[in-house]
Amino acid sequence: MSAFRQFFSQPLLHFLLLGALIFAVYGLVVPGPETEPEQPGEDIVVTQQQLDRLSEEYRATWQRPPGPDEIEALIDGYVREEILVREALRLGLNQGDTVIRRRLAQKMDFLASSAARSQQPTEQDLAGFYAENETYYRRPGRIAFEQVFLGPTADEELVEELLASLRKGGNAEQLGKRTLLPFRMRLSEKARIEGIFGEGTFEKLEASPLNEWQGPVKSGYGTHLVRVTENQPSEVLAFDLVREDVVTDWTQKRAQDIRADALEAMRQRYRIVLPEATQ
Repeated sequence: MSAFRQFFSQPLLHFLLLGALIFAVYGLVVPGPETEPEQPGEDIVVTQQQLDRLSEEYRATWQRPPGPDEIEALIDGYVREEILVREALRLGLNQGDTVIRRRLAQKMDFLASSAARSQQPTEQDLAGFYAENETYYRRPGRIAFEQVFLGPTADEELVEELLASLRKGGNAEQLGKRTLLPFRMRLSEKARIEGIFGEGTFEKLEASPLNEWQGPVKSGYGTHLVRVTENQPSEVLAFDLVREDVVTDWTQKRAQDIRADALEAMRQRYRIVLPEATQ
């Protein structure tokens, strides 16, 4: 009797009984051949193009072409996937699935913009796009300078004394207080300079004359004497220097326009009904 109980306590038996119960319920709920005759078999056509794609994917993974047995396995796998997809669609398993909806939307979006990727812009197209979007190809201003740190504050007498020494050729690196701030900054944009010395420093340096020690200049750390050694103002880069960027930007903008036009054309085929509260 204990063996009989042990047999019926097996998890596998429970699984099989549950499966049989689900199958029986499914047979009661889903109309059988009496009410919905079985549709004729559908063709699953494996084209040479599909087979080439499968073979190429195999080659990319294994770094060699598939053999006859592997080609047969690839075909079996494709057919299996196609059967499962069709049956899932038949049962409506794609309905209400956020992941599937987003994936389908992405594929439609890709199809709508794929035309832009095949288009080659003319030189006139690129020149016009460059002229309309010059601000995107503007190089920020850059400044190179040297600085002597005087501490959080500095009295006027000390400032005048150090400035006089520096203007006579004194060794700037030996003057001032010790600090971890760099004595010399190579040509740098505003973001880099202010990332080190604090907000507002770039504008103060930008207004300084070239190759003359000036000060005091306030930074986020305190007071400095500075000498601007190079000042390159902001400028629009010549078309020839940014041509590759212009091609990329033109293609992306063209794709956006095509997607927008295609979506609007598709939208015209639908009537949008909103809840009364939002109308």
